[in-house]
Amino acid sequence: MGDALKWMWILAVIVATGCSRVAAPPPTRLVPTRMPTVAPSPASTAPNPADTGWVVAANGIEVRSLTVAGIVPDVATPLYAVRLDPAMVRLRVRYTPDAPQPLRTWVATHRPLVAVNGGFFTADHRATALIVADGEAHGTSYADFGGMLAASANGRVWIQALRDEPYDPAVPLDQAIQSFPMLIYPGGAIAEITDNGQRARRTVVAMDRAGHLLIIVCPTSAFSLQALAIWLASSDLEIDRALNLDGGSSSGLFVDAGDVRWQIDSFAALPSVLLVEGRR
Repeated sequence: MGDALKWMWILAVIVATGCSRVAAPPPTRLVPTRMPTVAPSPASTAPNPADTGWVVAANGIEVRSLTVAGIVPDVATPLYAVRLDPAMVRLRVRYTPDAPQPLRTWVATHRPLVAVNGGFFTADHRATALIVADGEAHGTSYADFGGMLAASANGRVWIQALRDEPYDPAVPLDQAIQSFPMLIYPGGAIAEITDNGQRARRTVVAMDRAGHLLIIVCPTSAFSLQALAIWLASSDLEIDRALNLDGGSSSGLFVDAGDVRWQIDSFAALPSVLLVEGRR
């Protein structure tokens, strides 16, 4: 099918189901949402419990937890954010489609400072788009939609909108994950996302105007994709661009840096993850 039609079908599956997998019809099973386990951290003792502000966890890593009102009526929506200085940390993508694991198992194996789920995958745990892990490419790039989080061998980190800046195989990549949709286009423009308002757990990667990489997770079924894009643009996170990663049962975030211990596990086994390590 054409790229535009394929994009519309894939997005319809994700929005309609809130699932963590993309598969040929019928769509994959919806996994019920639960609240995560979040271990105590210094952030929890901040003066404003509704927003800790940015708390330094380790060199190049800051964390922030906040609750947002008005997304779901009469319910405070929790959000967890990590802000990374690309000059002080290293991104590593891991991809094992033949041995998918919940996020906690990835963390136990690799012991990163930060871990978050990757992009969408099929029922047999193959990525639906391009993944680059330690310089080795897997899968095929999206065309004319979605976005790519990428890192070069020299430590440069960026997010590109594939609609405006298609993937170029001649550009060497050390790490990369493609996903969809773009929520915020470069320059801060809110994406116009056609969805039916379905809410799900969400995972986002973003770049702010100062060049930091942000990882943002909402562990409850609070945001539709369009509502999330609007909130990100109106927040004080100073986001220049943002990309939606897999959500629903895939969403997860672990932080083990300094005195901060966050544990938000995925409900699904994941074939790909994004890990954050210190620079040696």
